[in-house]
Amino acid sequence: MTLSVVMPVYNVDCAYLEKCLRSLLSQSVEGGYEVIIVDDGSNNGCSKVAARFSAEQENFAYIYKDNEGTSVARNLGLSHISGEYVLFVDADDYLSPNIFQTLADTIRERGSDVLFFGYATAYANREVSRVIKGHDLDSRIWNRRSLELSVLKGEPLIGPVDVGAPWGKLIRAEVIKGNNIRYVPGLKKGQDTVFSLELFEAAASFSYVPILGYHYRVSEKSVSRRFQSDIVGTMEKTLSEFRRFCEVHEKDEEFFHAVDRKYYKVLLGEYMEIYFLHKDNPLYGTDRLRKEFLKLISREPYKSAIESLDNSSGSLDDLARCLMKSHRIRVLFDFKRLEFMLRGMVVKRYG
Repeated sequence: MTLSVVMPVYNVDCAYLEKCLRSLLSQSVEGGYEVIIVDDGSNNGCSKVAARFSAEQENFAYIYKDNEGTSVARNLGLSHISGEYVLFVDADDYLSPNIFQTLADTIRERGSDVLFFGYATAYANREVSRVIKGHDLDSRIWNRRSLELSVLKGEPLIGPVDVGAPWGKLIRAEVIKGNNIRYVPGLKKGQDTVFSLELFEAAASFSYVPILGYHYRVSEKSVSRRFQSDIVGTMEKTLSEFRRFCEVHEKDEEFFHAVDRKYYKVLLGEYMEIYFLHKDNPLYGTDRLRKEFLKLISREPYKSAIESLDNSSGSLDDLARCLMKSHRIRVLFDFKRLEFMLRGMVVKRYG
């Protein structure tokens, strides 16, 4: 088997799933390919769609299991692969026609352990290509250090490539098998980035091919953020995994600084959007919630993360940091609320 596709499924829109499966069905590659569908306890009609496709196609396998999360589902799929290369696909996305053979030929020709390729962001009424044209052959950015730092802090030259996502890359299966790389069970957010860091650490060579192969669907459901009362604890588990990675692999100061900045970024990102400023929060708009945020930023490692980022860039990010350092939480909340409202208007207008 040349290529193994691992696809977790959980209560995905049936129409999206069918389009995804048909895009896989239309592929071909010398040596053949397999599609391993892991249904993580879906309770809607998508289970029937997935089971029907696997029953009709000899190279499609369907596994149903109790719901334990995407990490466990992907690990189960990895335990069943038999291909020389592995490709992760999300059930609500889809692939470009005839992409398998092109990717297999390219990764063999270059001898890469991980081959990245271009994708498009598919909104409800338009599609935006994320294919890099200018830096695809620049070896300075397609190396272990650049990729790992890109996961932790971003890399302008890599830019459009979502290197921490499970999709958008073809992986030599032996890198995963030989190093026993698996998803960390129990992580609800950032599990893909933790897996990618371990993958990049184990892989010896990387490259990029500037072709559009993957279509990442951004729907209203995926853009919206549900209220999560436990988001701080959830994210701290992931952030701890980032720090553990740096310690185990003896990374230098730049890596640890990137992790510190992650703590700062979640304060203004996930924590604000999913908990502190979410209208489903029973404490929304209260002094009690503002005091809770002040208590959070007054403890480590958040306190040190805020204090360590002193370089002024004249950005709105600097304004938010100044407001946190001066404990002007009410003004900070009003500022972030306005930012989220304006972003929502843009998504509604152009998404």
